[in-house]
Amino acid sequence: MDTIVGLGRAGCAIADKFSSYPEYKIFKVDSEGIEKKSKNCYLLPKHENPEKYEKSVRSMKTFFKSASQDVLFVLSGSGLVSGAALQILKSLQGRNINILYIKPDLKFLGQINVYQERLVRNVLQEYTRSGMFDRMFLIDNTKVEEVLGEVPIVGYYNKLNELIVSTIHMINVYNHQEPIHATPFDTGETTRISTFGILNIEKGEEKLFFSLDNIREKSYYYAINSKVLETDGKLLRRLTDNINKNVGKDARAGFQVHSTSYDQDYGYLIVNTEKTNN
Repeated sequence: MDTIVGLGRAGCAIADKFSSYPEYKIFKVDSEGIEKKSKNCYLLPKHENPEKYEKSVRSMKTFFKSASQDVLFVLSGSGLVSGAALQILKSLQGRNINILYIKPDLKFLGQINVYQERLVRNVLQEYTRSGMFDRMFLIDNTKVEEVLGEVPIVGYYNKLNELIVSTIHMINVYNHQEPIHATPFDTGETTRISTFGILNIEKGEEKLFFSLDNIREKSYYYAINSKVLETDGKLLRRLTDNINKNVGKDARAGFQVHSTSYDQDYGYLIVNTEKTNN
């Protein structure tokens, strides 16, 4: 996920959050709200429906020339500009593409936007299941709000996006670190629909960013204070007991433990399914 491509208002807002970390190269595509001459920003002509966005997109291979091999493509399907998504993704072919899809609260969308959101979400899931994209991560804003608890109106989406991006970034960091302890775990070839979650290690609770159906796999990431790792003889048993409690009989799980200097222990998880979530 070295390259982040944001499409539309939601996608670009999340891409901006990733820009606070030096590990990522950011590209933004929208029909408004970005400067055409800004670095790695592509301003699309504005249209009144998704079909015209799809038909108007020209090759963007030159624009994405400096993009790395691993790409995270971020969007929400409710905006009309999401009609350009598949054509833009064609310009990224040949790279390892993951989709980060943000589902808004559908109760507050117009009928056309609701239809467009469902269409984009379902089409991208089917393409991902076929192997065209490596993985599709589903995020439901209402679920992220539940994880955060009380969120003020001012800065509402900013708070949600901060949690989404920091979670993805920390998982990415731990995937590039050697853990103190880990169980061997490989994801299946067909379980390409996923979401993220936050762990309360003390209570053994999991809070997911999307309610996935038929979860088949869970990958746990534990960040534990180094002194606790050295002195707590019951820690490993507590962790495995919590995993066994939360993993269904038809699911598999793996976990890794990382040492930190933080006083507060924390954890993340990724869950996978092979089923489209409609």
